[in-house]
Amino acid sequence: MKKESVIPTKSCDEAERYFPDQCCGLTEAQVLLRQEEKLTNKTPNKYSKTYFSIIKDNLFTFFNLLGLIVCISLIVIGASINRFLFVIIYVANILIGIIQEIRAKKCIDRLSLMASKTVTVIRNGQKSDILSQDLVLDDVYTLAPGDQVPTDSIILDGEVEVNEALLTGESIAVKKSVGDVLYAGSFIISGKTTLRADKVSKENYVEILSAKAKKYKKPHSELLSSLQIVIRTVGAIVVPISLTFILKSLIFYNIPAFDIIDGASTVVIGLIPSGMFLLTSMALAVGVIKLAKYNTLVQDLYSLEMLARIDTICFDKTGTLTDGRMNVSEVIDLEESDIPVNTIMSVLLPHLESNNQTEIALREYFGQSNDYAVKTTVQFNSSRKFSCATFENDKTYAFGAPEFLLNKEEYEKIAHKISQFAVLGIRVLAVAVSNSAIDGENIPNDFKPVALITLSDNVREDAIKTIAWFKENGVSVKVISGDNPITVSTISKLAGVEGAEKYISLEGLSETEIIEIANEYTVFGRVTPEQKAILIKAIKTAGHVTAMTGDGVNDILALKEADCAISVGSGSQAAKNISHIVLMDNNFDSMPKIVFEGRRVINNVQGSSALYLMKTMFTMFFSILTLCLPTVPAYPFSLSQMMLMEIFIIGIPSFFLSLQPNDEKVKGKFIVGMLNKALPSAILMVLSVSLVELSKTILGVGGTITNETYSTMNVIALNYSALICLYDICKPYNKGKVILYSVIFSIITGIFVYAVFEGLPMFELYPMAPLLPENWHHLLIVLCIVLFNIPV
Repeated sequence: MKKESVIPTKSCDEAERYFPDQCCGLTEAQVLLRQEEKLTNKTPNKYSKTYFSIIKDNLFTFFNLLGLIVCISLIVIGASINRFLFVIIYVANILIGIIQEIRAKKCIDRLSLMASKTVTVIRNGQKSDILSQDLVLDDVYTLAPGDQVPTDSIILDGEVEVNEALLTGESIAVKKSVGDVLYAGSFIISGKTTLRADKVSKENYVEILSAKAKKYKKPHSELLSSLQIVIRTVGAIVVPISLTFILKSLIFYNIPAFDIIDGASTVVIGLIPSGMFLLTSMALAVGVIKLAKYNTLVQDLYSLEMLARIDTICFDKTGTLTDGRMNVSEVIDLEESDIPVNTIMSVLLPHLESNNQTEIALREYFGQSNDYAVKTTVQFNSSRKFSCATFENDKTYAFGAPEFLLNKEEYEKIAHKISQFAVLGIRVLAVAVSNSAIDGENIPNDFKPVALITLSDNVREDAIKTIAWFKENGVSVKVISGDNPITVSTISKLAGVEGAEKYISLEGLSETEIIEIANEYTVFGRVTPEQKAILIKAIKTAGHVTAMTGDGVNDILALKEADCAISVGSGSQAAKNISHIVLMDNNFDSMPKIVFEGRRVINNVQGSSALYLMKTMFTMFFSILTLCLPTVPAYPFSLSQMMLMEIFIIGIPSFFLSLQPNDEKVKGKFIVGMLNKALPSAILMVLSVSLVELSKTILGVGGTITNETYSTMNVIALNYSALICLYDICKPYNKGKVILYSVIFSIITGIFVYAVFEGLPMFELYPMAPLLPENWHHLLIVLCIVLFNIPV
């Protein structure tokens, strides 16, 4: 299916502009023309793979190509059906990989769709709700308190308070009226408005600001890098080794073509750790699907591991530590009033029309009552900055900004108290009373303060829990904000950030100075978007693995610089676009779950992948040994014999081990940990099989003791040495692992007992019981090798 283009045919400035009436909006014909011109608010924002790319990436790989060549070669020489058992594993790998990635894609797409917001648009004089991405240039639409501005627009009607924190980092509301521009990403705090879309899509101010960080950055995945190293290494050796085998057989030995191709095919398939990549993508996809249940969008499969590796996390204040709401911290009585302050506020508030965050906080704290009748009310406005009402006792009660509500003499009496709170970034309102009543447009100017109300940002409860969790798990927390550093420090202390008293303002500091102090302080205030990115880079340069949480355009440069970028569902689209992880429900409680999933994937995949690498390294070492020994004309294993280990000791256990719970802290490099497990195991397997080959050289072949006898001995020695490796990889044991290992051990033992007496043609195992009792020492050799493996 062809992907629809979202590239406009002309820019907003080049297009013919419409100035529709705010009651009628655009006509249907005008909307259709805008859609043809691609002047809609839709932006290319799809980072999950397409179905085609998922299928292509799983089908067309170098290792799959080698497997296909082997398959065709075996068909040409007329190999028996048991030689094609490896095809079942390849097909299973491909199908499971495709299915799991498609499931993960559906989760990503579903959560992305949940993020789409609707807006009430006016077209042909009718109101209707559409997705914000379907707005077109010059559309007329309405917004109410709590709505986010979807695109740069001009106010046609109404007056609103706007929070532009996502753009500027400042949480102080800004007043906007007719003719003013509202920028995409801002939130309406109070008031209702009708607007006309002035810019759309990439031409929005927010999109221009984010141009430097527009493209989603793939995570620097150590897991992915390690797998690529394995792919390159195996890819570099598989062809030379297999060709050398063929040349050796052709030049030095008179070996039939069937045996040459069979031996070379066994080497090729043995060298390819195909299940390792299935295992990794499957474990990651399962993690993505699990986290989707917690409304956590993981933009890329390999993003899952990033948060599990961090040792430093940087929080933005607004929208992450705080949720944008206000809390009443304290009510400070100054003078006695004939009516208690709580009653004054509970009577006043129900008569006010605005619904900004300040008044929401006041209503939650004081409630409402009708203890006194209200005669006249004066509403808050941006120039007056206070509200007041005359009660039935003919006194006027007011609250608002002290410097506007009180005259100079009264204000100076309490200025020192106000300044003490202001330096901490705490907002202060004054409650005052006048013995005069409101007379028409005349408001009393002799208000006397009776109390102060302090308001502070609302610290997110989930952020407090998350910070405590990171502290317990050895992750340093830093707070970076555009606000006053004293304010940020106070909020950080409330959120439980360790070392929050170590704060500094970056205002006026050079890049060199910022780099010098980046790792000395915990709280950074008055930080510009560029300085945030410098801080993250300096922390990384000091050897730390960093995560950055943010929700605004002012955070995007830092988000892109961080090893792991985390945004929230209510954040700006630009921030979400470049983040590796998006908390769709804004719930920071999900972050420990992400870490647990990342740890589970990394630790389990490391252990399980060691099983596949063990087989690859054994094949490589033993192939080279076989090539160097003139007494060994061909590789002593066939494809069907190797399948026993591939299925029962590697394939099935690795699948179950990859899904085991594991919250151990990630330690060391992934590839080093994998090699530490795989290399000793591979050497032990080579040693075990070499002992069988040595016994063959000493005891010789003849009579009832055939090459097939030694071949069966080789398979038994190889599988039991691999079982010992599996035992080590399963540590530490739990109930599930005990059951898994016991079942696998029983299956392998049962197969070999049956094969010794009856033979097992499917795996080319030949009966050895007829050789007894005169050739009992061959079985004893195998038993000794198995017992020898245990202490080694």
